[in-house]
Amino acid sequence: MMGSGSLNEGQISRLIADEYAARILKATYQRPMSVQQLSRMCDIPIAVAYRRIGELEEHGLVRCVRQEEVYRGKKVKFFSCAVKLVKYLFDQGDFTIEVDWIPEEELSPCEELGAEG
Repeated sequence: MMGSGSLNEGQISRLIADEYAARILKATYQRPMSVQQLSRMCDIPIAVAYRRIGELEEHGLVRCVRQEEVYRGKKVKFFSCAVKLVKYLFDQGDFTIEVDWIPEEELSPCEELGAEG
């Protein structure tokens, strides 16, 4: 399915042009990852990684696909890229964003798992 009018096109275009967000999308397209894993693998400062994940999740570009309890109630979320294709188009004087989303059934909702999980 392609993008709709509910997309915040300015924010999405800024995010897809951001180097750190691009690294996160590329890494999470391969497999779900925690923010800590993304920070290390993508060489992104941890605070920046948390901010970018928050922005990407807010705009639906990544989704939490699982949550694990790791120590005394501390939970770690794992995120997966939620888009196959994002197009930034200039057509007859207007800029638009088209998004081809990964089908809902291919993205698991964020579930809570125990430490053994």
